[in-house]
Amino acid sequence: MRIPIRLLIVDDHVMIRMGMAALMADEEDIAIVGEASTAKDAMTLYDELMPDVTVMDGMLPDLHGVEATKAIVGKHPDAKIIMVSINESAEDIHRAIEAGASGYVSKSQNQDVIIRAIRSVASGQQFLEPELARRLSARAATNSLSQREIEVLRLVAEGFANKQIGVELGLSENTVKTHLTRIMAKLDVHDRTSLAMRAVALGLLR
Repeated sequence: MRIPIRLLIVDDHVMIRMGMAALMADEEDIAIVGEASTAKDAMTLYDELMPDVTVMDGMLPDLHGVEATKAIVGKHPDAKIIMVSINESAEDIHRAIEAGASGYVSKSQNQDVIIRAIRSVASGQQFLEPELARRLSARAATNSLSQREIEVLRLVAEGFANKQIGVELGLSENTVKTHLTRIMAKLDVHDRTSLAMRAVALGLLR
C-alpha cells in the first residue's frame, strides 16, 4: 500500500481548514497530519511533524505567508510549500516563489486544483496553473520596461486615452504613441485591451 502524502494545513480560518479536511477525506493518498492558524504555530509544527507538503495561506494574523514560507525553507531547504492566496498578481506569485514556495494556487480556483498541486509538489515538481505561469513570465518581460514606460502602461490600464496620458505625463501625443509601440513589443501584445489586462495581471493597479 502506498504511503500517503503527509500534509500540514496553515490557515487562520477554521472553516477553511475544515473544508480542506473534508476535501482530503476522500483522497487515499493524502493524509492531514497537522493544522496551524498562525505562522508561529506553522513553524513549530513543521519542526515537529516534518510534513511532505505544507499548504500555506497567504495572509496570516501574525506574519505574511511569504515570510512564514521563507522562514521554514530557510531552516528546511527541502520543504515543499504551496502558497494559497486571494492575490493573483505576478508580483505576489514572484514573491512566493522567491521565498521558496514550490507552488502557488489562487483561492478562486476549483478544489481539484489544490489536490493536483499537492500531488505535483509532493513528487518534486513546481506547480503553477498556466495563467499564473504566464503572469510570472510576463513579469520578467516587464523588468525590461523603463520607469516612463511603466507610467504609460499604468495610465493605459486606468483607461486614459493617448492625449490624456500626454497631459498627465507632460508628453506629446506622438511620444505617447512611441512609448506604447515599444511597450507592446516588449510585452508581446497587440492592442490596448490586452495591454490593460497585462497591467492588471502584473499588479500595476494595486
